[in-house]
Amino acid sequence: MTTIKKITLVLLLFVATNATAQQVYLEGGKSSTTFDFTSSKGVKLDNLQATAHSFMALGYRNQVFTENLSLSFGANYSGYGAIGSNDAQGNYMEWDVNYAGLNVGVDYTLFNVKRASIYVKGAVSTAFFIQGSQILNSRVIDLKNNEDFGTMLNLQVGAGFSHPISEHLSFYTQYLYGKSADMSKGDAELKIASNNVSFGLLINLARK
Repeated sequence: MTTIKKITLVLLLFVATNATAQQVYLEGGKSSTTFDFTSSKGVKLDNLQATAHSFMALGYRNQVFTENLSLSFGANYSGYGAIGSNDAQGNYMEWDVNYAGLNVGVDYTLFNVKRASIYVKGAVSTAFFIQGSQILNSRVIDLKNNEDFGTMLNLQVGAGFSHPISEHLSFYTQYLYGKSADMSKGDAELKIASNNVSFGLLINLARK
């Protein structure tokens, strides 16, 4: 069993025995993403612009340790991309890729305003390439067998606002900034950065 699987199993067992408020979350939103690419010769690809994409997520969340701290596990489907040009070579470039992943997040409530709460959040996810393409001038390239677009390890940090609608339902909105670890298999470096704004629902499953 790999180290990641062992850690995940321990966390799941801990959650099962220490849960005080169990919830399911459903989330959707928009992200502005771009690439950070440096060639094997150390040349950075400039003039890359962000493009807009959609994402959605669902998962399980519950309180641990204290009332203000919550741990979540979920699955997500996200789009990423960038657009740019190389003036020296006269090339136009555009990428559009989609990933499905699993994530673990921790959020901490900083303070409450009446019934609403303000929180900070950090998350890590492992995502797997589903499909994608690159446009180079007038040529469309399938990225299915491109080694640079393989498994993605992504870190996110941000903050959000949550407010109850009823005893069993709450809504939230949050902003997360994310950046992946280097995805390139060779000497080049490829990272994906994203600014994510989302809206979601929290459905209470149990309460003590």
